[in-house]
Amino acid sequence: MLVASTEFSKPSNENLVADGRARSRTKTPEVKKRTQCDIVRSALEQDIFGGQLPPGAALDEEMIARRFSVSRTPVREAMLQLIEAGLVEKPSRQRAVVAPLDVRRLIQMFETLSELEAVCARFAARRITPQEKESLSAIQQASDAALLAGDEDEFGRQGIRFHVAVWRATHNDVLFETTRNIAIRLNPYRMFQLRSKGRPEANNEDHKALLALILASKAEEAYVLMRGHVTVQGDVLAEYISCAPRPVFHNDYA
Repeated sequence: MLVASTEFSKPSNENLVADGRARSRTKTPEVKKRTQCDIVRSALEQDIFGGQLPPGAALDEEMIARRFSVSRTPVREAMLQLIEAGLVEKPSRQRAVVAPLDVRRLIQMFETLSELEAVCARFAARRITPQEKESLSAIQQASDAALLAGDEDEFGRQGIRFHVAVWRATHNDVLFETTRNIAIRLNPYRMFQLRSKGRPEANNEDHKALLALILASKAEEAYVLMRGHVTVQGDVLAEYISCAPRPVFHNDYA
């Protein structure tokens, strides 16, 4: 999934129509550079999840740049995003390596995020503005279109935008920032579960149901659905860990 953590920081007054027009314009060098970064990061994520890059494996920037026929700049950007997500570590003055997977902490993070996002859905159902309702509905329509077209990358992006829009509709900056900080760390794992058979469709149905509940101001029902929606993503991750082709556990739990 080519989904960067920067998707979590869209401005609150995001205009989806303008965004769509901007995408159709000729790409600038800056856009091209970001695209290269996305490709590198996504490939490394897949290698990490697939076991080709086990915990502790060294990541050489020059070799990665040659592999993708890019300069080292997008490789460095990809590394920074992977470090931010907790998939890669880079000790001072040492080469970057694939981070160990602390299973207990991941479970705790999913537990925490499920509660935070559930509270966001509850508050959003109570506080969402008419303009935010239109934006959330437009995002869901874009998700439907991406799913129908089989565009996994765009579907992943719209899924993130849906969640961010719900957080913003809480009108609670502390809750938004706290939720966002944890979500960024879990984003690669949440994107991974969308590659499981039937998960994109199930995820989209959850979002459509959440949209209906939020628009209808059904706060408690939105809370319950959002909590289950995030919890099941952790369940899919647990299934992956149990079937992992190589050891992926933190040394303390190996």
